[in-house]
Amino acid sequence: MKFRSNLERVLKSGYMAITCELAPPKHASLEPLKKKARVLKGYVDAANITDCQVAMVRLSSLAGCLAIMLEGIEPILQMTCRDRNRIAMQSDLLGAWALGIRNVFCTTGDHPTFGDHPQAKPVFDLDSVQLVAMVNQLKQGRFLNGQEIKGENPRFFIGATENPFADPSEYRVRRLAKKIKAGAEFIQTQLVYDVTKFKQFMYIAHNEGLTEKAYILAGIVPPKSFRMIDYIKSHLPGSCVPEDLVKRMREAKDPLEEGIKIAVELIEQIKEIPGVKGFHLMAIGWEEYLPEILKKTGFYPRPFSQDLLPEDTKTFSLREQEKKHLEEEIKNLKEHLLRLESLITGKKEIKEEDSEKVSITIETPKEKTTAVVEDLTKTSPSSLAPAKEESLTGEKSRLKVLYRSLSERAKGLPEDLYREPASGRIREVVFGKGDKALKVGGAEALPFHSFEGSLGQPLRIAMEVLDVVPEDFPEVLAKYFKDVWDDPGSWAKKCVEEYGAEAIAVYLLGIDPNYLNLGADHAKRVIEKVKKAVDVPLIIWGCDNAEKDTEVLREVAEVIKDDNILFGPIVEDNYRTLGAVALGYQLPVIAQSPIDVNIAKQLNILLENLGVPLEKIIMDPSVGALGYGLEYTYSVMERIRLAALYSNDVKLQNPFICNVGREVWKTKETSLPSDEFMGEAEMRGVMMEVITAVSLALAGGELFILRHPKSLELTKRVLNLLWTSSEQKP
Repeated sequence: MKFRSNLERVLKSGYMAITCELAPPKHASLEPLKKKARVLKGYVDAANITDCQVAMVRLSSLAGCLAIMLEGIEPILQMTCRDRNRIAMQSDLLGAWALGIRNVFCTTGDHPTFGDHPQAKPVFDLDSVQLVAMVNQLKQGRFLNGQEIKGENPRFFIGATENPFADPSEYRVRRLAKKIKAGAEFIQTQLVYDVTKFKQFMYIAHNEGLTEKAYILAGIVPPKSFRMIDYIKSHLPGSCVPEDLVKRMREAKDPLEEGIKIAVELIEQIKEIPGVKGFHLMAIGWEEYLPEILKKTGFYPRPFSQDLLPEDTKTFSLREQEKKHLEEEIKNLKEHLLRLESLITGKKEIKEEDSEKVSITIETPKEKTTAVVEDLTKTSPSSLAPAKEESLTGEKSRLKVLYRSLSERAKGLPEDLYREPASGRIREVVFGKGDKALKVGGAEALPFHSFEGSLGQPLRIAMEVLDVVPEDFPEVLAKYFKDVWDDPGSWAKKCVEEYGAEAIAVYLLGIDPNYLNLGADHAKRVIEKVKKAVDVPLIIWGCDNAEKDTEVLREVAEVIKDDNILFGPIVEDNYRTLGAVALGYQLPVIAQSPIDVNIAKQLNILLENLGVPLEKIIMDPSVGALGYGLEYTYSVMERIRLAALYSNDVKLQNPFICNVGREVWKTKETSLPSDEFMGEAEMRGVMMEVITAVSLALAGGELFILRHPKSLELTKRVLNLLWTSSEQKP
């Protein structure tokens, strides 16, 4: 059997594998990594080199991998989606393979707000599941865009992570299945302290057949001190630490000895669980004690350690490597030629025997595609006008021609095969007052799944008004507001009366200390103008600087207290002050979290503990625009909604607000002029905003803030079509 890496060889030979995690230094020397590698040589089968962990600047994972290779340890290149787009990631992967790295570990990565450069712009072009799929596609010889790799393709041994304890817990095995289906071959779990819960996770994974499709390595973090394990229990989202372990570390006379003892006990218990194929040790600067732990658990010496680093790799003899590689390629080529011969024969037989079936299969979708394209051209933004009842009726009828009802598609099938009613319900939150007040939420099913339950309140769309004249609006957007943007009241009135906004979001850009640094008096004047100009509900959105928002919004609350105006965003850094303001004036709030399920839940809990009712909270998961993190945003929103509806997690059963316009119109694509390649500029910007909004609606969004009037018009029409078609129940 041919192995791509030592780690793969160990696992496929039936041994339990041992991997560890090494963090590169925050400077430009390789010596710290080399020193750790010399300590662990012969004790581990491979080592992860982290990729700017916790969003902090460190020496690159690729350079670190090369450093430990020279010291006799096989590296696992760790790659996050936070800092690179698909072009950069594919480039780095090609380079890593060319340099002899054979293992890659795919993870989404922490948001920059957790790290030492919180102002950094996150990329999140892909998420971890999509990254796994991309590496797997490279392994098959194609780039992500479908182009063939004309030359050697990287055949990595692909790894991914999973957290058995993160919420929603029932969803973790589903997510694991997604990663394995995408191409993950080994899984390193997050830290395991609760063996009972981990056993339940492994039991489900084993019953689903996942332990036969991928090698699962349990994550072990030896506790250094009581302070460390107490911090993990209290502050690390998605962790589960039994109280007895905390007590042991608190009462330990020698914390170092007790921590080693706990790690040994955990390994001894976990290795008996069916489906566990090894351990991933995360020492967090404690690498010198791992050999002792591995000796006590019987995992030393490691199999094949003497073969780990051939002499030619030590000296980087390129001629010897090329000769060896050429011999392998000749062997592979012979195998491919044999397969190709049989494949060609098979294709001929298919064409002769099934040509009629193939042509029918191709023609039917082609007709449907043509019909859909024709329909979209009739509702293109360049020709949008206020929707008339007869035109909407026509659109609905055209949609019904293409739409096959669920009763037709599921005819003859038991209902429990396609119906999965939820056990939870999304809360309804009201903002505004009187007849114009808006209510959002109330869903008892996933978005547009009306066959499984009520969809709740209709989706709502607000338009954004800035407190100062914008300096960065491209002309295709600016032309709609130039006549009013020096007066926020007139701007708001135009959005409501001419463009049909159901609410107005006042964005207090001018108070930003990194911009104009205007004060609370300015914000109050702007809000008073908008309140007098329109009678629709208002949303007051700060400048996203936690300290300045605290200073301004607590004074603004006096102006908005009688109108039930939605305000925020409230984040972990200012929830105490602004939460108290919301409680005092009984105002609904926006709870903003940095694209993270656990932090979103934690913030809701913190606000509730202050006394803010959950019925007054709308969640902002920090959305990304099309091409700028939309996939990651969608994934997190989907997980929150699954936890709320199917795990009945009451702390996550709140509606979403999505600030779409601001995210879309700060992307470079919306500012580029019209040209033959990029197309017409206004159409491009509008479609980016519409696609982002509709995608987030499919993820569970209920309240959207848009900028362009044509985006509002088209988004309304698309969402209306989705809403009405979803109500065609069987």
